[in-house]
Amino acid sequence: MGIDLPVVKAKFAAALTEFLGTLFLCLTVAATAGNSQIAPIAIGCALMVAVYAGGHVSGGHYNPAVTLAVFLRGGAGAPTLLMALVYVFSQVAGALTGAVLAWAFIGKNSAGYAAVAPGAHASSACLCAAMVTFALSSVVLHTATTKAQAGNDFFGIAIGFTVLSGAVAVGRISGGAFNPAVGSMTILYGGDAAQDVWIYWVGPLFGGLMAAAMFRALAWPEYYDEPPTAARAIIAPSCVEAIGTMFLTFVIGTAGASTSPFTPLADGCALMVMMYMGAWISGAHFNPAVTFAVECRSLMGAKRDHFSKYQALGHLVGQLLGAFVGAWAACGALGSREKTFIPSVPETAGASRAFVGEFVGAFFWCYMALNAANRRRIEANGRKVMANGFFGLAVGMALTSMVCAIGPITGGTFNPAAACMGPFLGRSTSGLGMYWVASILGGGAAAACHRVQNFQEFEDEESDVAKKPVEGNVADKSIGAV
Repeated sequence: MGIDLPVVKAKFAAALTEFLGTLFLCLTVAATAGNSQIAPIAIGCALMVAVYAGGHVSGGHYNPAVTLAVFLRGGAGAPTLLMALVYVFSQVAGALTGAVLAWAFIGKNSAGYAAVAPGAHASSACLCAAMVTFALSSVVLHTATTKAQAGNDFFGIAIGFTVLSGAVAVGRISGGAFNPAVGSMTILYGGDAAQDVWIYWVGPLFGGLMAAAMFRALAWPEYYDEPPTAARAIIAPSCVEAIGTMFLTFVIGTAGASTSPFTPLADGCALMVMMYMGAWISGAHFNPAVTFAVECRSLMGAKRDHFSKYQALGHLVGQLLGAFVGAWAACGALGSREKTFIPSVPETAGASRAFVGEFVGAFFWCYMALNAANRRRIEANGRKVMANGFFGLAVGMALTSMVCAIGPITGGTFNPAAACMGPFLGRSTSGLGMYWVASILGGGAAAACHRVQNFQEFEDEESDVAKKPVEGNVADKSIGAV
């Protein structure tokens, strides 16, 4: 039996891609961790560009936990068991090579590596690694392996910025290795540095396993041709809302408890990547105010993408459940309820200022969600998906900007589900009722503005007004916005 040379060449190319991508990721980790204030940005960007460079060759895993998740996902594009093991070997070899290369540049003593923070319990570090790797693997599975999102341009930024968000949120606790290959760099140091290497295998691999299990349960169009049952049509989106809100709340609770100047960026990136992950199933609200705004849009007579009250109720239940789990996960990561950040109105802010601030912040978030993420959809493989690739970036960075601009005044997150973190943890929250009322009103106001600005979506398809273009920005005309 002869050797199938094209197959051998393809497998070698994939292994080399995994080796090189992990090498440059770990070179960036070793050279920046502990040496640069913007290390999380550098690491997230290194992963992002490596995924864009090698995704078409190997899938761009660069992480044994991701390889496990893709293998368990199954399907035509999943690696065989043998090829998955080749991937893992290539990734670990690339990681060790990247670490040694960093030593050549800055010296072994100056190079960074993953290390559990002094005083942090191993279980907390494992939880951090599992939570972020679960989010990372979920993002990979949903953005880079599905038929519904095939051909998108956002998969790389979604994957890379998941790591950015996690590094800011819990890097100071667990060492920020959501990747067994990255964690394996500690072996080169030996002694105390290497004693926690098991954490960086157990936590991430468990996260990848759970991501694969949830994907198989929720991404039914990838496995079945028939339409979902009425129950699944409600339950699956609600579960996606729970997952997205859980990770967002986890990042808010952990990053908000730090002194990092990148906390607003971590919050926005967490929202962005979860939107890219779950929009094709649930619409990716992750906020009761957004759900209210979308429901108002339907009640105002939108002619497409009708959102029923049963869907709204399912989303709300999922969001509150996700916030509950995320709050307690943040508590577990930090080791204390008191250390966990919870939204609360600062004593220096008056009630009226906080109310207006929360209203404005929620309005902006919902306004972006309606206009960037809900404005226009196209059919792809039998599913309605976003017609643009910037929707997640737009909504996520709206949150970042509002947390920077208004967060210090309101102490909030413009999200009633996240505002419940305090009660969920048994802590009092100043302004809980205000957070709900102001945010919901902000969502309703955003829906009203959306109705006026996008009047074509509320006209009959035969309406001459709806067909007539409005003079305006060339970019708007090019995508058929107005």
